[in-house]
Amino acid sequence: AVVSTQSTGRALVKFQNERKQQEVRERELDKLQEKYESLETRQTKLINRIEDNRKFERYIQQVVDILPEGYLELSDNMTKGVISRYNTLEQANASLLQELMQKDDSIDKAQQDLAELNKSKTDEVLGYNSTIAALHSKLEKCYQITHKKEEKTVRQKIHHRNQCQLYGQLELAIKNIVDMKCRAVKLKPGQTPHTLIEKLSIIEAYLLERESVYKMSQEATTPTSSPGPV
Repeated sequence: AVVSTQSTGRALVKFQNERKQQEVRERELDKLQEKYESLETRQTKLINRIEDNRKFERYIQQVVDILPEGYLELSDNMTKGVISRYNTLEQANASLLQELMQKDDSIDKAQQDLAELNKSKTDEVLGYNSTIAALHSKLEKCYQITHKKEEKTVRQKIHHRNQCQLYGQLELAIKNIVDMKCRAVKLKPGQTPHTLIEKLSIIEAYLLERESVYKMSQEATTPTSSPGPV
């Protein structure tokens, strides 16, 4: 029972350590979830920014459309300005698209990590549940063993108490008989028996004496047979 209790204690310590590791993994999962939500938010902002920048593209096209015929040839600076502005916006759009693709890759990687972490966490929870069930079974067995030992101890105490009471009564009866015998024979104080063997010897002698007296009385009261005719 002691070995079982120690084994259960070690198992509980191991379970507590594993539970702490699980809490660390859960915090890491929360951080990954926050990072994932942050990336989603940034992705939305980038998409909105791309859509917002498209108005400049439409604006350039509208400007070109409303220019008078031959105006671009006459105003090279204006044309270069419009084209330069368009090229700048196009480069910015391409850069944003590239960044968006990179963020998409990061989001995919984060989602993959999150799925793996969720699977790992689920497996750990199943393992913990199995461990808890096994420990609960051992604990129930320990309770049953302890209960049986307590019942046995109670029975032993009751038996011991009854034996002590019986011994006390027997010892008191022996003392009373010995005291009565001592008074009858008028023993001196120094002759009073002390040990249990001495007391039992006095009682034995007393009983033998009573038995002898009883036999003598029986013989005295039994009529003798008359002699027959000669």
